[in-house]
Amino acid sequence: MRKPQLIIISLLAITISSCALIKTAYNNAPEAMHWWLDDYFDFTEPQDAKLKPALHTLHHWHRKTQLPIYIDMLEQTKSNLSKDKLEPDTICATMNAIQDSVQSIQLEASPIIVEVAPMLSDSQLSYFKKMLENRATKWKAEWLQETREAQVEARLEKTIDYAEKVYGDLSTSQENMLKQKLMASNYKPEVTYNEILRRNEDAFTIITALAQGNLDQSRKQKLVKQGFERLRNSPNSSYQSYAEQLKLQSCQMIADLHATTDQKQKPHAKAWLENFITQFSSLILNKP
Repeated sequence: MRKPQLIIISLLAITISSCALIKTAYNNAPEAMHWWLDDYFDFTEPQDAKLKPALHTLHHWHRKTQLPIYIDMLEQTKSNLSKDKLEPDTICATMNAIQDSVQSIQLEASPIIVEVAPMLSDSQLSYFKKMLENRATKWKAEWLQETREAQVEARLEKTIDYAEKVYGDLSTSQENMLKQKLMASNYKPEVTYNEILRRNEDAFTIITALAQGNLDQSRKQKLVKQGFERLRNSPNSSYQSYAEQLKLQSCQMIADLHATTDQKQKPHAKAWLENFITQFSSLILNKP
């Protein structure tokens, strides 16, 4: 229930830069998705027999329907990044478009969850719960440092790393600007952590309900769909408001950083995007 399609979506992540890596990762996405899910459930052979073909079908659908969307978004982003100034609203619109794509994949993946979950045993459900708890603990250790200063430094390190994937090396003044933005941010890791716990409990409740097999097909599909909807729009209104504020602040920070980029950094961003466009275009044609 923790969005298996993120294995595919992660190909958009800026940590990937090698052409060969993009193709290899994408073409092996069904196997990667299975490995990731198996880490949470420890599937049996009969379960694998159901899951693996379904993941290949999902991958084929994604190649044909979602990669073209990604290319369009990347082309638009390339055009936007060629400008001296970038409006925060434009950045947030791109973020919303990515969320829309994720939602489409969730709907397409829902039947897989509905089909496989009833095959899970009690021991597998217990294992799933333990893995969710482990994931939350790992997140807490990585992001919920004891002091505000340590939290900012952890976020700054990753923010700079991501930004330099796009723009190349940042100047000291740009790094300082990012640090100031992060220090002024409303980011509260304890709030995010509580939402993670809510999502984990929601996911476990849904998977358990499906595994018990007391629901008709329509109710199962509705249960999964509603769970995915709660990932995008939390039932916790305070958290949802907080998340929206963070998104707006992130959009503003990106716009402010872009406004400081020079004639070396902008071409770097263009070339970085063009690489993805070329590779995704090739993947649509299913070229090795």
